[in-house]
Amino acid sequence: MTIMTRHVCYGVSIGLILFLLAPSSWPRELTLDDALQRAVGVTSRSEIIRGNLEVAESNYFAEKVNFYLPEISINGSLPAYSVNESYRSWFGQPRKSLIKTTDFDFRGNIQLKQSLFSGGLLTVRGNLLNNRAEYPFGDDLNVIIEENTRQGFFDFELDQPFLKPSDTRNDLHNRKDDLQIARLTQVTELKELKTEVTEAYFGVLQQTLQAELTNDQFEAVRLQAEIDSSKFRDGVISEEAWLESNSSRLDAELQRYDTDNLLREKTRELAILLDFNELEELTPGVPILSDHPDRQHYQQAIKRYEESVDVLKAWYQYRKDQRSADYAASAHGFNGNLRAKYTLGRGKVTTEGRQDDDIRANSWQVSLDFTYPIWDGGASGAAVKTVRLAEEKARIEYERTRRAARAEIVNLINRLDVSYRKLQILDQQIELNQNKLDIADYRCRDGQISRITYLESKIDYIEARDKYLEELKKYLLDKIALQGKYIG
Repeated sequence: MTIMTRHVCYGVSIGLILFLLAPSSWPRELTLDDALQRAVGVTSRSEIIRGNLEVAESNYFAEKVNFYLPEISINGSLPAYSVNESYRSWFGQPRKSLIKTTDFDFRGNIQLKQSLFSGGLLTVRGNLLNNRAEYPFGDDLNVIIEENTRQGFFDFELDQPFLKPSDTRNDLHNRKDDLQIARLTQVTELKELKTEVTEAYFGVLQQTLQAELTNDQFEAVRLQAEIDSSKFRDGVISEEAWLESNSSRLDAELQRYDTDNLLREKTRELAILLDFNELEELTPGVPILSDHPDRQHYQQAIKRYEESVDVLKAWYQYRKDQRSADYAASAHGFNGNLRAKYTLGRGKVTTEGRQDDDIRANSWQVSLDFTYPIWDGGASGAAVKTVRLAEEKARIEYERTRRAARAEIVNLINRLDVSYRKLQILDQQIELNQNKLDIADYRCRDGQISRITYLESKIDYIEARDKYLEELKKYLLDKIALQGKYIG
């Protein structure tokens, strides 16, 4: 019997056991590949894993857009009406009088902010001012005139720090590293999800075999109890031996209930992982052992150990901490900042009964500021030392991860090779126990041996299959772990 044929037979027998133990609902057949594809494809947990990466992608895209394109905003106010009454002199009058003026104005602007690659910020504002005012005319405080002012002007402002890293470029690089870390984290999280599903899947398989084993053990103990009861009635054995035999039968019956309940718990655990109804019955089959990768394939994996997920994550984290340390350290040293502003204004003032006046207003200013800390009680030095220490920790962690990665990959490959060879031997043991079981079945039906002896051969056969499942689970988990070391 070939390995593939025998495994199919195992899957059928396990499915039959689950069907007999299940409630009246129709069981769902499930392969390990189907379970893994469902787990990483449509389950709520896989959606959360993909969502975390989508958030990192959105943050990086937004940071990149804001870096290359200006931030645009429109600001304004509703028309405001104000009245001012004050007791004061007006146009050189010798005495003070109660003067009343009114204003009705509206202000608004369109603002563009563009981050520069050098770390500077360029701001352009287009402003609009519309004001209507009423106030006394000349010496006659009873004559009120109206004046309308409409003015628009552009502000150009440049704020350019130097002798320190660029804020915008620093944020953009951090977002990019966060995105790379998120992609690597997704590989790790999917590997962990596959691992949990595989363990739950084999948990159902092995517990199914355990249920079959428990039933056969109970049957053997029950038959032995019947034999001992006959012997006790015939005076062949003592009452103590008869009581011990019946006690063993009761223990085996209790064990069968516990095993059956644990099987249902394992099945519900797998169903919940795959987002099935927790009461749905699943009948997983024994996975077929695929071809074992050749040595050249594994040698390539060992050579690429520096491209493994753990190493790359440690590298990106170290680069982030290094950049953060440089940025924080630069803020405590000698710094400078250049500020430049140019304003271009145009407008018109219309006064009741008088000729219009044009407004032409231009202004500019430039300032260069320097800062250098002389003494702050050691706070700057402590802050710089803190970030440098964090950088050093990240570097040590990266070097440790880099050294350990190759050993971990080699260990996984060695375990896979050993497991594959052990599976071949265990497969031969299953075949031998199958032959012994066939012979015992023939001799039992021919009356040469008792059914208890036949059940002992069957129990050996089930235990051999259970050992095979345990080793196959280890092999597949190590393969998932190795695949989870690399992207793609």
